[in-house]
Amino acid sequence: MKKTWKKLGSLAAAGILALSLAGCGAEKESINQKVQQNLFDSSVSTMETLVSYDNASMEQAIEENPNMDDFTKAAFTSWIDNSEELGAYLGMKGEQTAENTVKLDSHKYVVTLKAEFENRDAVVELVYDSKLTPESVGFSPNYTMGEKMQSAAVNTVIGIAIVFFILLFLSFVISLMKYIPKLEAALTKKNAPAPAKAPAPAPAAPAPVEEEELVDDGELVAVIAAAIAAAEGTSTDGFVVRSIRKSNKRTWR
Repeated sequence: MKKTWKKLGSLAAAGILALSLAGCGAEKESINQKVQQNLFDSSVSTMETLVSYDNASMEQAIEENPNMDDFTKAAFTSWIDNSEELGAYLGMKGEQTAENTVKLDSHKYVVTLKAEFENRDAVVELVYDSKLTPESVGFSPNYTMGEKMQSAAVNTVIGIAIVFFILLFLSFVISLMKYIPKLEAALTKKNAPAPAKAPAPAPAAPAPVEEEELVDDGELVAVIAAAIAAAEGTSTDGFVVRSIRKSNKRTWR
């Protein structure tokens, strides 16, 4: 743990060194040679201090220091993201000087360093504001032309495959459109209210029975009853005349 804090202190010291250069700022658009050299030395020191950390130490430092300054936190995060791909730091690549690494771009100082790592080389870029305050550190791994072509081919194949599958999916969705009217009709039929039952037809009224007109004539009834009794050889007590109906027949027997 003491070793981690010692390295963290070294990185902070490198940042403080860059801040101390603010008093030596350039009066014109060109960079003062002293400022340029100090920026180069400070950037190399910052980079070498940063790449000496392992991921576990950096993650622990970020977790245990919630008030860590933005520059240090961003530097740790950048190295964590690239350390596995780059591998261990081996040293600076070739002859590099302040004149060819430090540039002034839109009132910001950009220091571009070329470094050798175990797995592949990388370009390390450090950016400072007009007051020489460090803002960011970035690692850009160098890839061979073959690796770039391979990556481009893989991205192209993936892109074509995604487009192909999207077209297949759209074709499948379009093919399902023909079922929509049937489904809509089924849902409409299901949700439609049941038709009211037709009322049962009323039973036909029975044909009126023509009531036989009774002849309320006691004498006539008595005469007819007597005639019938005489014809049958019985008495009038054996039957009762209830009605008298006119006959349309013209012949009598």
